Amino acid sequence: MSIAVLGAPSPAHRKALEPLGLASPERAELRVYVHARPPARAPRSPWLWVSPREVDPQLAAQAVLAGAYDAIAADSQLAETVKRRLAELRVQVEPGTPPDGYIARSEAARRVLLDLDRAAHTSFAVLLTGETGTGKDLAARYLHARSGRQGELVPINCAAIPNELIEGELFGYVRGAFSGAVADYDGLIRAAVGGTVFLDEVDDTPKTLQIKLLRVLEDRVVARLGENAWRRVDFRIIAATNRDLVELVRKGEFGGDLYQRLAIVRIELPPLRDRAADVPELCAHLIARFYRDEPDAKHRVARVSPPAMAALLRYPWPGNVRELRNVLFHALVRKLGGDELLLSDLPEHVVRGQPADEPATATLVDRAQLARLIDGGHMNLRAIRDALERTALELALAKAGGSPARAARLLGEVGRGASSDPGGTVRAMMKRFGLA
Repeated sequence: MSIAVLGAPSPAHRKALEPLGLASPERAELRVYVHARPPARAPRSPWLWVSPREVDPQLAAQAVLAGAYDAIAADSQLAETVKRRLAELRVQVEPGTPPDGYIARSEAARRVLLDLDRAAHTSFAVLLTGETGTGKDLAARYLHARSGRQGELVPINCAAIPNELIEGELFGYVRGAFSGAVADYDGLIRAAVGGTVFLDEVDDTPKTLQIKLLRVLEDRVVARLGENAWRRVDFRIIAATNRDLVELVRKGEFGGDLYQRLAIVRIELPPLRDRAADVPELCAHLIARFYRDEPDAKHRVARVSPPAMAALLRYPWPGNVRELRNVLFHALVRKLGGDELLLSDLPEHVVRGQPADEPATATLVDRAQLARLIDGGHMNLRAIRDALERTALELALAKAGGSPARAARLLGEVGRGASSDPGGTVRAMMKRFGLA
């Protein structure tokens, strides 16, 4: 056990912590920052903020948001509290074997795998969020497999079932309940007794069904259409969505009560652009999968060439793992020979490093970030446009030595038209943004 004391500790504080085993920051298991305020630049490794006085709630929140494990006061129990926190940080939980296709080399993917493992051993509802193609179906299968439940995992794609049929599909019906009900049907929820119900794209659930689904989740009873008898069911619920349900609740498009019932545990799956360390292994897995699915392929690609891998690592993958799979399978189908996937085998938009549906001028636009702003109701297009124009103008003026005419040429099409004064538009922009 060893700690490093940072900040501005008094001799009394340092003496109180000495029995824990003081060490240099490079060798310490825990950094203890003793100061009246949290550090402006937080340590990367585990750390605590110790306030010489009573902990201010706002400063405590600031410290935790900066990465602190806890914020504590330097009272008579200081050494004992630090000792307990160090013991808590030493607890290691190793995730189980991930499902086939879930690669977790990156820190982001490993964190999600640990969260899934912790949630799996409870009976609480889990809401999986994340962009399209991030592997929410794989995560649901992992949760079910690790839960120890003996029943089946029953996936239900809420967007794929017509609204007029979804209630009967979920809850079942008796013969004659409606036109076309020629036999009794128990429904998909009862098929998951002892197992797990996976509601994919739950945001597409009709409002009328949401009310009935809430009753099922709260009371664990189901009544088939055309029948008054309620039957008790035992199942675990997992839901998934690529939309912001909180925003949909705010707009009245999704029930707040149902959201609270589904999101007891919420796990967000990271996009592929935040998991660059996983891309090489994902490529190897997908190539092997391609040849498992296509055993009659006349040749075999064994690896991805370094230039091609560099392009795959550089591409932003708006479609995430699903898009990576499609790109690799497309290249392998077209490949006529050789054991390496080359840069020339990849689609042109991947080589360029920009998504196929974006124009060439859109490479500076973070589509995912804009989508989050729009979904969250925080979009301000004028402010974003002004910020882009101002930044480009400042860079061009710096490059042009302050000359508006030369800056106009560097900026390309900025509305000069046939003006005899090519710097006129730039001067107008400078005035608008208050630039000297």
